Amino acid sequence: MSDEKEIQSETKVESTQPHSVQVGVRMQQGEHTGQPIYANFTAVQGGQGVVFVDFGFLEPQALNSLAQMTQAGKQVPETIAARMSSRMAISVDAAANLSRQLNQLLQPKPATAPDVEAAKTEDVTLQ
Repeated sequence: MSDEKEIQSETKVESTQPHSVQVGVRMQQGEHTGQPIYANFTAVQGGQGVVFVDFGFLEPQALNSLAQMTQAGKQVPETIAARMSSRMAISVDAAANLSRQLNQLLQPKPATAPDVEAAKTEDVTLQ
């Protein structure tokens, strides 16, 4: 497996006429970037010209306990403990680019013809 990833990135070029250029970027792994970091929680904070993105991990048992407490009508704690996996400080432009990329990745895919036909023939039970 290669230590490099090729990433498509849209980079704004400053000139008298603003425009975007798509450039291939070859990222090389740093000392501690070879292993992925798992996070199931994120928090975002803005600063002056920078955006801080905290990636954290909440224990699944804690999440399950909160869900059970909510269902039982019990009072849930105001705060719970989480372990910060990583903190990223990125420029506002990089944050906007990240937002655009995530929106493209996560937008729902249009249904294909077989999916539409299957949806038409599904049985639905109303209660």
